[in-house]
Amino acid sequence: MLKELIADRIQFVDKANSWEEAIRLSSRPLIDQEFIQESYLDAMIDGVNEFGPYMILADGVAMPHARPEDGAIKTGFSFLKLKEGVLFPNTEIPVTLFFTLSASDADSHIEAIMKLASILGDDDTLEQLTQITNKEEFLKIIH
Repeated sequence: MLKELIADRIQFVDKANSWEEAIRLSSRPLIDQEFIQESYLDAMIDGVNEFGPYMILADGVAMPHARPEDGAIKTGFSFLKLKEGVLFPNTEIPVTLFFTLSASDADSHIEAIMKLASILGDDDTLEQLTQITNKEEFLKIIH
């Protein structure tokens, strides 16, 4: 279940100065809890610089991630909600929701994405996520 993959890696922040800073903020709990290495964070930012905003899943929603070999230690997510969204290169809609993924192998990568897609695939749920202001509201929605 997604709730166990995110656990206590949930943050609410007013703003980030850039998409890079938002990725750094969203990655910090994963680094601190040894889900990813700093090299994984660098690979996520490098990926956007090289390939564009491939990690944007829907309007206002991004799933920063990199390859397992870039420094993923174990599988999990962190969640960051920004009050004030950030623009990625070549985009016009600010991103406020960040589901940062650490996947230690290809199978867990696919499984984690499927769990997230089941939540984000529902327009009502997505709208609710844009309105939440605290961890309890978030956990209620993803449960």
